[in-house]
Amino acid sequence: MNYREDLEFQLQKVTLAIQEVLEDVYITDKVRQERIRKLLNFKEAIIYKGRELRIDLEAA
Repeated sequence: MNYREDLEFQLQKVTLAIQEVLEDVYITDKVRQERIRKLLNFKEAIIYKGRELRIDLEAA
């Protein structure tokens, strides 16, 4: 797996994790917001790394 594929895979995993958090009915809104914030920060870091390496990520 090359670096681009690895970044795209990580981006897909984060996107799925965000969706799972949004659909989880057993957590409070406060916890949900905190988890979403952390996942979005991670997603932004992946996108930034792709731009830094001049990689166009398709899943973004």
